[in-house]
Amino acid sequence: MGASLGAEWARTWLRLAAAEISRRRIDLIELDRAIGDGDHGENMDRGFTAILEREDPELPTAADVLRSAATTLISTVGGAAGPLYGTALLRAAKATQGEEVLGPDHVVALLAAALRGIQDRGKAEEGEKTMVDAWAPALAAAREAAGTGADAVGVLRVAAAAAAA
Repeated sequence: MGASLGAEWARTWLRLAAAEISRRRIDLIELDRAIGDGDHGENMDRGFTAILEREDPELPTAADVLRSAATTLISTVGGAAGPLYGTALLRAAKATQGEEVLGPDHVVALLAAALRGIQDRGKAEEGEKTMVDAWAPALAAAREAAGTGADAVGVLRVAAAAAAA
């Protein structure tokens, strides 16, 4: 059986994301300063730090972990970022609710739901120089990878590479 993802994966992913956001906090501030008020790095660092502080090792599924992270982001991150990322995680949680282990098709559903949430909340479409321009190719690559038999981790890796490109 191929690699699969569950609650521990979601907790680990959030810890790694928090560490990366903390490491890049100043970069995020500088990037935001060029187009906004320069608070994105502080807001995201505060939100992901709060996620770590509220981490519940008893949550049984990835959906439960993502839902908890979403509500934390919505309540702690100011500006548009809290609602955008929170909605993405809430939709991802809903798409995978009740699944103890996520396979490749679940990963595609999770990414599709998160992207829809971002687009619904932010009213953004691909090509408008928003985070949708990273999420949309990630979803397309994930669908292709899942369709060719990649396992869940492989689907995530391909999606991440497409988002980065």
